[in-house]
Amino acid sequence: MIFTSHAKTRMEEYGIKEDGVEETVREPEKLFLDIKTGRLIAIMKYGEKHLVVVYESNEEIVIVTVFSTSKINKIVENRVRNGRLGL
Repeated sequence: MIFTSHAKTRMEEYGIKEDGVEETVREPEKLFLDIKTGRLIAIMKYGEKHLVVVYESNEEIVIVTVFSTSKINKIVENRVRNGRLGL
């Protein structure tokens, strides 16, 4: 897996470890496709919150951004309503 500098910065900000990101990509509880960007969005429970990993999967997996949230349902609902998510 390749981590962009943006993803690394976000991981530091949120206190997210690399192995948590890797596990989320390999075994997500939920997986969506962002129809607008073509990127995959993997979601997994991470402590008391949910870990969201946005990545591209071509020859290699490139982690674009990462964040932790307690408002996962709101985020998913907004993206579905805006026509951005596919299963």
